[in-house]
Amino acid sequence: MDIVKELQQLEDKFYGEWEEDKNALLTALTKLHLEAAEDHDSFSRFLVQSADMFGGIYIPYLFWDKLAYFLDAEEQRTYLQDLMMKFADSNFEEDEQSKMKLLLVVYFAKEKEFEINKIRAMIIEKSHPAVKEYYLKLLNFTEKNQKATDMYCEKFVLLKDIHPDFDLLGLPITQLKEKLQEA
Repeated sequence: MDIVKELQQLEDKFYGEWEEDKNALLTALTKLHLEAAEDHDSFSRFLVQSADMFGGIYIPYLFWDKLAYFLDAEEQRTYLQDLMMKFADSNFEEDEQSKMKLLLVVYFAKEKEFEINKIRAMIIEKSHPAVKEYYLKLLNFTEKNQKATDMYCEKFVLLKDIHPDFDLLGLPITQLKEKLQEA
């Protein structure tokens, strides 16, 4: 499978016949994502290429996967920080901001203070004012709302091993646990 070629075809459709239809794009990208995830090299190419495409629409899904890896292996932080930079430079639309919110809170809660300071200096301070405000609000939330942050972390740990599902992630923790027991 030629990941680059397939992603380019999807981008052409997204800005062409699909007229920026996010649902059609997300369905196609999810299929490609799952196929690429079967092989480490394919997934790496998928990650690198898709993060720079589609105005950043797929960044939350990529961030989910890398955050799951980060919880087990901290060296994944370089991918997360790169995705944060790409997200700051993306179209930064409300839907993607909403999806990234909980993931970023989990990341900020689990990351070392030194790395957070590096993110502040290398990404946040150099960002557009609206992006800067978004990141700073999330950092402030993470620092000041320990109980909510812990709940976000617990929810993500329950879901980290599945394909990104932001509807499940948005459920209250009790409903999420019930849904997972049903499945």
